[in-house]
Amino acid sequence: MTAFDPLRTLAGRGTMRAMRVTSITANHHIFDGQVNGKPLRLLLTFDSDRALRLHVAADGAGLIADVGPLDAPSDLGQYGQTDIADVTQSLFPKLRGLEVTGVDALALNGRRVGARLSVAGGEAFHFWVDGDELHWGDNGAFVSHGWLDGVAPTASERIQV
Repeated sequence: MTAFDPLRTLAGRGTMRAMRVTSITANHHIFDGQVNGKPLRLLLTFDSDRALRLHVAADGAGLIADVGPLDAPSDLGQYGQTDIADVTQSLFPKLRGLEVTGVDALALNGRRVGARLSVAGGEAFHFWVDGDELHWGDNGAFVSHGWLDGVAPTASERIQV
């Protein structure tokens, strides 16, 4: 391999062409004109027209990772509305341009609860679900999160992007 080879072999899990994060957009719940809590869904967009959507499963305990689009903005009547907003600069400024070499599912007790972005020459970045909300952060934030029984999720399988 040369110093920069976009194909990387990842611990016997196959190969994946490295990709750079170009933007992150989100579905937000808006109530009384204000964003209500954390994003409902995130869409990570990479170069080469690849994307990864992350959102909380219907039961509030699992993470769904797929390639679908974000939901269209909608009016929820007295409960507010949802919108789509670019959150790259406001929530994830360090991720723009980051070279991702792989995405792994994170499982706890046999259930997918997160996703880990492996980063070329750097620290991994994590997304996870807890208490019906999306959370995110570097290794330190992930490990120090208040996991039930003190056990953090572990990598379980490769997520195709």
